[in-house]
Amino acid sequence: MRPTKKTTAKKSSEKVLEKLSSLENLLKKKDDKPFNFKEACAYLGFAPSYLYKLTYRKIIPHYKPSGKMLFFSKAELDEWIFKNRDQKSEDRNQNEDEEDEEDASDHSKYDYE
Repeated sequence: MRPTKKTTAKKSSEKVLEKLSSLENLLKKKDDKPFNFKEACAYLGFAPSYLYKLTYRKIIPHYKPSGKMLFFSKAELDEWIFKNRDQKSEDRNQNEDEEDEEDASDHSKYDYE
């Protein structure tokens, strides 16, 4: 059986997507720079105590190659920031919707004696 034009085109487009993905990953790695603890605090705008809390609770991506000093990947910090920003905005919208529902169903505040 000979491959059809559709299967050949599909395979070539998959190869192109794979190459684009690998190029994208290489570009991200090129711009990635390890931060020490002070640099990460400055970059994120966090107080040292807050950043320590996030690392202790394993909330933020970090590395301790020598077992003592903390290091952070800029690319991973950026990814973490945007991931959490999206979650917080979704949570905020959901909480606002719930509050609106509660206000609409609570008629006791309009009862007059």
